[in-house]
Amino acid sequence: MKKALVIIDPQKGFETKHTEGIASRIKDYVAKNSNNYDVVLFTQHKNHSDSYLAKNFEWYGFMDGREYDFMDELSDLTAQYPVFEKDTYGIFTTPKLENYLKEHEITNIDIAGIDTENCVLTFARDAFDRGYIVTVLKDLCRSHSAPHLHEAALEIIEENIGEVR
Repeated sequence: MKKALVIIDPQKGFETKHTEGIASRIKDYVAKNSNNYDVVLFTQHKNHSDSYLAKNFEWYGFMDGREYDFMDELSDLTAQYPVFEKDTYGIFTTPKLENYLKEHEITNIDIAGIDTENCVLTFARDAFDRGYIVTVLKDLCRSHSAPHLHEAALEIIEENIGEVR
């Protein structure tokens, strides 16, 4: 069993009262637990004018560094570990991350990050569909919009996808 820690989109554009302290908790967790993982990696959402979000929802956020840069507390980690860019909720829309996970023979994935109801949930479901054993680290995930969305996503994940701990 080889294990990855995937940290989803801990970016400045998601800093709200609901995500306060999440970067510090992630940083502390990685410092204490990185040796328990074969790989640690980050995803980063970068939007553009041709993305599905721009075309279908007319959402133009995360097109510049004020939003898509990583939260300041994590800058040392994002320089140390691989970063995989995406332009929609999921990252398996391109083969780059999946190839990386296969190359490292990953079977189990722990997930942390933002937004539990969108990108974390999408990643968890997509990873499950590809045969990975998924665990969501609930204290290391948040919704930037509202706590009830975070809780609802955790219920969906626990009921249908994998473990929540």
